[in-house]
Amino acid sequence: MRTWKRMALFTALSITAGCGGDDPVAPPVEDVYGQWTAIEFKYQSVPPGTTVDIVAYGGTATLDLQQDGDFTLVVSPVGELSATTYGFWELSQDMMSLTPQGMPFSWEFDAALIDGDLSLRGASVEFDFDNDEVPQDATLDMLLSK
Repeated sequence: MRTWKRMALFTALSITAGCGGDDPVAPPVEDVYGQWTAIEFKYQSVPPGTTVDIVAYGGTATLDLQQDGDFTLVVSPVGELSATTYGFWELSQDMMSLTPQGMPFSWEFDAALIDGDLSLRGASVEFDFDNDEVPQDATLDMLLSK
């Protein structure tokens, strides 16, 4: 075999071997049902500059995605009362929508399964970064595990 053919074959095999594993995959709907616990629950200011991760500060968050399309999100920051949001969820390929009950908007996330964890990224939300009771524009990223 000529040297360039061997190199081409080696390169092709190397690229193939590098694929898969921890690459994000659009989750099948049946794989997202159930109770998820946040490994990361991160608000990022818009424009970027300030980040608050509820879990990194010792808080907790859970997301229960039920087969009938209902969801329950419970966020418990350290030293504060828990906030519970009920609503409806929908998964369309790699996009998950969470629509809080009675609200005219949805939180739209890029969704992926990465090594069995559910990654929800980039929803437009509001968060009070400076504790002045006036929420600022933010994005929300969640990394959840069963």
